[in-house]
Amino acid sequence: MTTQFVLFGYHHLATIFTIGTISILFPIFIRFINIKIVTKSIFLLIGFILISHEIIKPFYRVIFYEHSIFEVLPLHICHIAAISMGLYVFTKIKFFFEVGYFFGLSGNFLAIITPDLDFSFPDAEYITYYFGHGLLLLAVIYACVCTKVQLTWWSVLRVLLFAVCLLPLIYGLNIYISEFFNDANYWYLMITPAANTLLDIFPSPPMHIPYLAMLTVIIFILIYLPFKYLNKNKQLTFLR
Repeated sequence: MTTQFVLFGYHHLATIFTIGTISILFPIFIRFINIKIVTKSIFLLIGFILISHEIIKPFYRVIFYEHSIFEVLPLHICHIAAISMGLYVFTKIKFFFEVGYFFGLSGNFLAIITPDLDFSFPDAEYITYYFGHGLLLLAVIYACVCTKVQLTWWSVLRVLLFAVCLLPLIYGLNIYISEFFNDANYWYLMITPAANTLLDIFPSPPMHIPYLAMLTVIIFILIYLPFKYLNKNKQLTFLR
């Protein structure tokens, strides 16, 4: 029996705790057993599931959740992060990890904390929503703990520039799609989500975009600092 989603209600808090616990403890356990073929195989499996899920997600959202084809394109921050992390697994191109890390620990983290959902567990949309976002968080932390990845201040700048370049394209795409679908809202540039989110403290769209840009810079810096600190103090090196 599905129930109305309650922000920070029992099911929500239990989900956040479960995702956080698995995302942190599982990579540490895999690193602790330190079997190279196991570590690599699990990473490949995570990457495969990430990409596969992003490919099939638009189809099951349209078929089972009756979402419009215009709102399921893989263009949101979390979608881009998941695809990037999946591509990093198979290509080892650093930029893909940088996008996955900063997008995955910013937009994806906020999506976990303040989801745009109507119903709670055991609603199917709730389960698939948190499966995708939880897997992305696991992938990012697994890469940090179990593989040799590096981030620098240039990484922060590269992803910020990437986001700045994408923003007008996404905004223009929203305007174009709105001719066919009134609720086009990729990156939440057009409409504030119905759920309680950080966007509620900003002016109404599109006047919230400059504030959103400033918040993004602050969040990127904040999520880079732990990586820089742990790496400087050899904690990440120890884990690897």
